Amino acid sequence: MAVNYNQEPLLKVEGLKQYFKVSKSFTVKAVDNVSFEIYPGETYGLVGESGSGKSTIGRSVIRLYDPTAGTIRFNGAEISGRMNGETRKMLRNQMQMIFQDPMASLNPRKKVQDIIGEGLDIHHHYKNLEERSEQIRTILKKVGLAPEHASRYPHQFSGGQRQRVGIARALIMNPKLIIADECISALDVSIQAQVVNLMKDIQQETGTAYMFIAHDLSMVKYISDRIGVLHLGHLLETGTTDEIFSNPIHPYTRSLLSAIPSPNPVIEKKRVAESYDYKSSGIDYSLGTSHLVSGTHYVSCTDEEFDRWRKAEPFHYN
Repeated sequence: MAVNYNQEPLLKVEGLKQYFKVSKSFTVKAVDNVSFEIYPGETYGLVGESGSGKSTIGRSVIRLYDPTAGTIRFNGAEISGRMNGETRKMLRNQMQMIFQDPMASLNPRKKVQDIIGEGLDIHHHYKNLEERSEQIRTILKKVGLAPEHASRYPHQFSGGQRQRVGIARALIMNPKLIIADECISALDVSIQAQVVNLMKDIQQETGTAYMFIAHDLSMVKYISDRIGVLHLGHLLETGTTDEIFSNPIHPYTRSLLSAIPSPNPVIEKKRVAESYDYKSSGIDYSLGTSHLVSGTHYVSCTDEEFDRWRKAEPFHYN
């Protein structure tokens, strides 16, 4: 599905900060001054190492956390501050989340039909029980599960099947945006491919936008239209998948891409991973400003760093 970047963004995040006060003298700055947008029908991949703030951004956007600072606009409404009942209802209907651990996010005491139908029950999206059952059967079929699975409990499923239940729960509300938080990291590689292909098929059919949070860059390359690279709570580089993979500017992005193994043994034998250490790099993320590389490709750095990095030897991703 072609994404129209001339239209209004579905989600616009500006200057998002998410701080957690641990003690009187110590505050964790989990997310610091992050800005990005997601367009209707687009998959925006958010990548970075563990602890970089990816999941925190997802949880702040869907308002599981109250943002410390910044603005979040979704579907034309401001959702970062106090919301009225109408805005809150719109948010709960139009934005859904698929969590990382399917077993932890599914109620073990509820049958699958009640887990998937919970959103329908809360928002009264059916006229009678027959219509409710029909909607649940349809969504189960869409995610590759059988209608008889509806009466089973989560522990009776494999990991991949449980994640499909999580996807079905998000999809049944027919949302405009789904935040997929590391939703494939706990699955076998073959199952990961199935789940990602399923998500792509559903996107073609429904036009749903995804915020795809992951640390597996090769999977992010496969599913994403645009990518944001996150490190220590700062969004360092963002652009289309092609822009990021063909011309990474930031040393951290280059180190991430250079660490991806190549399936070609000849290339893999010669591959040299670039090392990157923030403490010894001399880079201060808080001083960086957004610089346009080309097209939709931006990198966060100082003017001097930008000039230096652009003159660096081009990076070739295999």
